[in-house]
Amino acid sequence: MAELKHLIAGTGGVGGSIAAFLALAGKDVTCIARGGHLAALREHGLRLHSDLKGEHTLNIPAYTAEEFQGKADVIFVCVKGYSVDSITELIKRAAHEGTVVLPILNVYGTGPRIQRLVPGVTVLDGCIYIVGFVSGKGEITQMGKIFRLVYGAHKGTNVSRETLKAIQRDMQESGIKAEISPDIQRDTFIKWSFISAMAVTGAYYDVPMGEVQKPGKVRDTFIGLSQESAALGKKTGHSVRGRCSGV
Repeated sequence: MAELKHLIAGTGGVGGSIAAFLALAGKDVTCIARGGHLAALREHGLRLHSDLKGEHTLNIPAYTAEEFQGKADVIFVCVKGYSVDSITELIKRAAHEGTVVLPILNVYGTGPRIQRLVPGVTVLDGCIYIVGFVSGKGEITQMGKIFRLVYGAHKGTNVSRETLKAIQRDMQESGIKAEISPDIQRDTFIKWSFISAMAVTGAYYDVPMGEVQKPGKVRDTFIGLSQESAALGKKTGHSVRGRCSGV
């Protein structure tokens, strides 16, 4: 396939990391942002602090959702779940016949939800494993050695293997471990299960994620919640046993 044009809708910790890694590999990438974050991107470029890539400042085109008038081959949806509706018009305007939308949110069922909002566009689904956050206006920090993207099409969604492989190629050439899932509904459920159990445990005890790894009541709570998620998965036809390696 010809060089893909990537559009990142939401340049936070996840979207900003994807954009930076793509840009460092010479890929065609454009960012959608807003407010002071957008102003900093335009004035200073995207500043990346990365355990995997080091320190970089990258001049990546950046627009508001309303300003962008171009077309994209791949639209990464990296906004918060409550902001999905706000980018519907952007997706419709930026999509062409062969465009695929790839949502990466910690919200189960995001792909089908977006598909209902933009029925004429091909929507995949995905989940990501990364520690990335906005550390300042126009500044992204990526920590650790894990940057893994799992994506695929839901049953009934027609997308060519060539397109899926082209996305994988760009990700892998950018240093992102990209995997095409044979069952993306299962894999997004697994990610939701892990994040939900971790977030509830952390919020309840007011502790960072590292505390979950230590023996005691915090870890026991996390395990109990994970078991509840596994039971829910079994009821809905998703086996989560042994599927969280590499998180």
